[in-house]
Amino acid sequence: MSLVRILDLDLETRKVGFHLGGRFNPDGCEPVCIAWSWGTEVHCLSHSTTWRRPMEMLKGFRRVWDQADLVTGHFIRKFDLPILNGAMMEWGLPPLDEKLVSDTKEDLLKRAGLGASQENLGVLYSLEQSKFHMSDQHWREVARLTAQGLRLARERVTSDVRQHMALRAALLRAGMLKAPRVWAP
Repeated sequence: MSLVRILDLDLETRKVGFHLGGRFNPDGCEPVCIAWSWGTEVHCLSHSTTWRRPMEMLKGFRRVWDQADLVTGHFIRKFDLPILNGAMMEWGLPPLDEKLVSDTKEDLLKRAGLGASQENLGVLYSLEQSKFHMSDQHWREVARLTAQGLRLARERVTSDVRQHMALRAALLRAGMLKAPRVWAP
């Protein structure tokens, strides 16, 4: 019997496009940092100001994706994975293959009166791991790909993966997550 390889995933983005067919596009963003863990150490690939770096980041992450049997994250079905696929398309790379996905927001049991942000759930479950907070000015630095902005984005994305791993474990212990589902591009 083989072990299931579980990949915990998060990414940080920056706005790159504001118009889609002449209309405002609030989702026009690209990955700046991609962080993941196989359950222990958190790894991170990030954008830089050099032209080839986004492709290197995406190709590097693709090698990780291909090794996973199950991918986990918070709101990854509707945010992270579509953005990664859009970036793959833009850079002429093949789309991500379908995978079994456990999404700690989308697979959370139905509820009312309770916010489902990762930060909110982290407080609810008294997690020691917390999100690295960033101001609007910090996000401006990220969008401009400054050295400081990229350092902050890497700190944010790795803290999110650490918190997510703890949150998923707490939700599983509490019986609050539905079964994983296949995500397809």
